[in-house]
Amino acid sequence: MRADTHDSGTAGRLPNLVVAGVSKAGTTSLFNYLGQHPDICVSDVKELRYFTPLRYGDPLPPVETYADHFRGCTGQEYAAEATPGYFYGGQALASGLAGTCPGCRVVVSLRSPAERCWSWFGFVKSRLRIPKEMSFEEYLDLCEELHATGLDGLLSNQPFWGLKGGCYADWMDAWTGTFGDRLRVIFFDDLVREPRQVVTAMCDWLGLDTTAVQAFTFDVDNKTTLYRSAGLQHVAVLANRHSERFFRRHMRLKRLLRAGYYVANRAPSQVGMSASARARLNAFYEPYNERLARQLAEVGLHLPSSW
Repeated sequence: MRADTHDSGTAGRLPNLVVAGVSKAGTTSLFNYLGQHPDICVSDVKELRYFTPLRYGDPLPPVETYADHFRGCTGQEYAAEATPGYFYGGQALASGLAGTCPGCRVVVSLRSPAERCWSWFGFVKSRLRIPKEMSFEEYLDLCEELHATGLDGLLSNQPFWGLKGGCYADWMDAWTGTFGDRLRVIFFDDLVREPRQVVTAMCDWLGLDTTAVQAFTFDVDNKTTLYRSAGLQHVAVLANRHSERFFRRHMRLKRLLRAGYYVANRAPSQVGMSASARARLNAFYEPYNERLARQLAEVGLHLPSSW
């Protein structure tokens, strides 16, 4: 049975499958896995951010600019994109997505909030958005200060979204209420441990041939690494940003170049999260996780015991 598609007048084809969240929960790898299915056509770049303005109370751009990214999608059952920041737009964004792309299916990948915060800290550091010398404890102090004043949700403070970004319960009801059984929630740990099983189950949910997954490769993409030279890292970040369309068509070349770059500029892995920082995060997230557990129970899911 053909999945719902949407063609907005002369705009062209719009997606009917969106990976909407969350950041640092394997969405790049998932996007690349799904893109290997012959009945799924992915956008020419991963994070289109078309609906992101709704997260900040701003109007959407012309829908034609969104459809331009799917010009290569012709006979496939699904056209897909992935923008993990969508999840945090809550009801405004969920409603905007549902209204623009009727019948769209949505996937949300959740990661342990504490681990997601730690990963986000490394990510913004690797993107030169916070000082390389900043400790995790100092980072959490700033996150908590912004959170207490309600300023951590501002676009200008996005580097310090590490703490608030794990409060999933604040946005989950909007997504379950808007999309119902067209929403699929997966967990990062499952995606890492058993990617083939997760993707096979997702293809079954999408009504697609699951045997195709046997031919997929399950490389890990967008893994955060630290740098030795800030100058080289700045050049690499810019090159990756402005060459995404090219590299998406030549993933093998991208991985080869990335491996060479890591040899030249990757710093030793940072020491893991301290026990005191973990305890601090666990205490902060406890009420949010309890509420999330109740929300997910209503759709037949359970939080991983590791949370």
